[in-house]
Amino acid sequence: MSLTNLRSNELVRKAIHLSSSIIPLSYWYLFERDVILRGVIFLSLGFLTAEYLRMHSSGSKQLFLKFFGPALRNHEKKKLTGATYVFTGSVICIFLFPKELAVPSLLILSIADTFAALIGIPFGKHKFLAKSMEGSLGFFIVSMIILSVFFPHQLVLNILIAALVTIAEAFPMNLDDNFLIPILSGTLLMLASFI
Repeated sequence: MSLTNLRSNELVRKAIHLSSSIIPLSYWYLFERDVILRGVIFLSLGFLTAEYLRMHSSGSKQLFLKFFGPALRNHEKKKLTGATYVFTGSVICIFLFPKELAVPSLLILSIADTFAALIGIPFGKHKFLAKSMEGSLGFFIVSMIILSVFFPHQLVLNILIAALVTIAEAFPMNLDDNFLIPILSGTLLMLASFI
């Protein structure tokens, strides 16, 4: 296996996915909660509208596929795209959790999930739930790094949270991981804050 196993459409997807880290970084460094929340709600509604139009109008569908078709996975051609789940998950995460918990949760989604695919697709040889052991290990390590930056004094909790989110990301389920990861991460960080 090698990096050549990453098809160009998958590289485009991961570049887009990684660029979603602009949301938590803007929240951390530039904007207050109401500003970032309004912006992400606006993006989320825009994507949901585009999804509705493409599912109910053949003209909209053709236009959508012309621009975004190469980056879509097969199941996304008839269902919501991963990008829509990223934005709706971001809205809920920012709404539910304080900034210091929402930002690392969203960074785990954008960075750790990207690294999981970049490692797992070309180098994954051993199965772990619905993913590869190699990709999941990449997800876990990057999650640990992110959590350690934000919470340097809670090593054991960081390991536990990173492990639980890694298992959830690899677990076969109908819920999109772009929606699940930030909400689960934020929930676990919230619970950890009471310990």
